[in-house]
Amino acid sequence: MMANAELWGRRVRLRNFSPEDTDDVFKYASDPLVTRYAGWSPHATPYDSMLYIQRCLTDAWGPITFAVEYLDEQRVIGVVDIRVISRLWAVGEIGYTLGRPYWGKGLNVEAGELLLAYGFKELGLRRIQAVCDTANRRSYRTMEKLGMVRERVIFGEPRPNGRIRDRFVYSVWRREWDRRRGAATSWDSGGEQP
Repeated sequence: MMANAELWGRRVRLRNFSPEDTDDVFKYASDPLVTRYAGWSPHATPYDSMLYIQRCLTDAWGPITFAVEYLDEQRVIGVVDIRVISRLWAVGEIGYTLGRPYWGKGLNVEAGELLLAYGFKELGLRRIQAVCDTANRRSYRTMEKLGMVRERVIFGEPRPNGRIRDRFVYSVWRREWDRRRGAATSWDSGGEQP
């Protein structure tokens, strides 16, 4: 689903994909190390990346998807998304993927903070969760840096590639997120545009 907002951080901007992003998407989405835990196969050709972008822009039932643009390079380096998994209980789930050259620089955490703010403030969610493979240390460390807490392990979950994996579920409640940040966040203090 197309994002209905642009979210600005210090180093990243979350925005809608555009067809011009095809080459950038292919760079990260074709890397088997990037997609190893993602639950989808690496893109074999730029055409796969173009189809993915089209799905993000037209799928009314999918997650709200944001391209992650690295402001220093003015190019797309990854993707984050958020989906409402329970309207009744106001629960959402986030996901994220960044290109390998951008790992370990805090960009995923910055994008994740923007996404959490969007989920709590714009979507009115009370709880946001994220799920990752238990072997994916980078992913669960990102969740921990976002203030998420490990809730449980899902044992033996089948993945689209046919493998069986154990997965961690992390979450953060709105009240905890508010408490952790105090009254002012980058969202409240002019974080919409530099």
